[in-house]
Amino acid sequence: MQSVKHHVLLALLAACFATTTAGYAAENKTQNKPKNTADSKPEAKSESKQKNAAIVNGIGIPQARLDFVAKSQLAQSQAQQGQPGQQPLQDSPEFRNNVREILITREILYQEAVRRKLDKNADYQTQLDLARQQIILAVLIDDLSKKLLPTEADVRKEYERVKAEHGGETGKQYKARHILVKEEADAKQIIADLDAGGDFAAIAKEKSQDSGTKDEGGELDWSEAEGYVQPFGEALKALKKGERTKEPVKTDYGYHIIELEDIKSVPFPEYDKVKQQIQQQLATKVRDDYIADLRAKAKVQKIDPK
Repeated sequence: MQSVKHHVLLALLAACFATTTAGYAAENKTQNKPKNTADSKPEAKSESKQKNAAIVNGIGIPQARLDFVAKSQLAQSQAQQGQPGQQPLQDSPEFRNNVREILITREILYQEAVRRKLDKNADYQTQLDLARQQIILAVLIDDLSKKLLPTEADVRKEYERVKAEHGGETGKQYKARHILVKEEADAKQIIADLDAGGDFAAIAKEKSQDSGTKDEGGELDWSEAEGYVQPFGEALKALKKGERTKEPVKTDYGYHIIELEDIKSVPFPEYDKVKQQIQQQLATKVRDDYIADLRAKAKVQKIDPK
């Protein structure tokens, strides 16, 4: 037998248990139990009708199972590509051999569990039933997702509805300046200085305690009001262009004096940029409606425990 690096084998074994245990358990409910050496020969003969990747104590490990696990692991690795510490798997003879070794270990462990009659355990049977149900539900949801797709006309109609609902825009952005101080009395004095004709930017450079904007005269980037800590954002929305707050605005950072320089509308995104998102939302709604309809039609009797 070709040797397998232990750390690679253990890592893949853990991954396989995480992603395919349910499917494997469901499959093994109908699998013949391991037999003794004398009885294993006929089993091996019957297994020869299908292509096996290995035979363990007369029980075949189907090549289809190996292919399924390999495909699942490669897909999971591809999905995690780019994440820190994740090295993408490559389909290769060595990778396939590692998967086979994992399945051999799983088969040996399964046979040992059956030998100990652990398959008769009530908790095992309950978990097995749940696993079988979970697998077929995943297949059903995948099937529904493919067959209950919204039409292009449905997607376009929903786009126009949402666009009209938002008045052709997704919101407003604000361009502002602010001065931050720790004490309310200081904030009120700054407001008095501004009322007397003081320059907002100059005072911000001199007295603001916001190190991120102080050197820029308190200037803030374009942003939605919701992007600011409250009640800063609410105070900003209440201002008109060119106005500033007449009273200090208190937040967890201290006291702010806010001046609104400009407002602009954020145009609604073009259809092609949000088409896929709307398509997914509609598909989810259609699927959920279908499930709700099935539940409404089902005859359900709820039995309270005594």
